[in-house]
Amino acid sequence: MSNTLKIGDKVFWRGGFGTDKVQMATVEEIEITGGYKYGDSVDEVDWSEVYDRNVVVSFSDNNHWAYGEQIKRIR
Repeated sequence: MSNTLKIGDKVFWRGGFGTDKVQMATVEEIEITGGYKYGDSVDEVDWSEVYDRNVVVSFSDNNHWAYGEQIKRIR
């Protein structure tokens, strides 16, 4: 199992800032924000960096985005 989150990976995602039911989504974009509004686009990031609002991802299959705290790795 990879220790990195990559574009194209499927993840578990909770919309509503983490309050909605869990859904599966495909990562289309990844930004490392360091907690700020915008950040640097990357193709992959280590899962240890995916927490709180340090990372923002957007999804290709549902036109939503999420903070790192809203997604979980599918094992």
